Amino acid sequence: MARLDRVRLTNGVFPYVCEVPTRFTDVDVLGHINNVATTAIFQEARARFSHACGLIGVMNGLALVVASLTIEFAEEMRHPDPVEVSVGLIELGRTSYRLGQVARQNGRIGAYAEIVQVASSNGAAAPFGEAWRARLESLKITYPE
Repeated sequence: MARLDRVRLTNGVFPYVCEVPTRFTDVDVLGHINNVATTAIFQEARARFSHACGLIGVMNGLALVVASLTIEFAEEMRHPDPVEVSVGLIELGRTSYRLGQVARQNGRIGAYAEIVQVASSNGAAAPFGEAWRARLESLKITYPE
């Protein structure tokens, strides 16, 4: 299994950043935010990203289906501090795209994620329309030289 490019994600300039609160119920018996809660934090940030960046309004009847999700944990995160999640596009295909995410708490990176989402119509992969494609292109992660 290929590992995520942590250096590239760490150094990227993301088009969207939000703060997601942690909950006491996110804590496992060891006292840190558990793996399932981390997945939910990433999902919440992706949903906020989609709404804030206007992706929902240009879908033209297409649904987004999660094809894959990879999370790598870097450091423990703890309640009650919120988690800052950066989100941006890594790669755009004809019917799918790959997002990168970085979760930070108190300035430290707690986890990295990459997700592939596929546009779907009637259960089959469907190409993105031009408005969708243009919007996604504007949401790419940039990298300083």
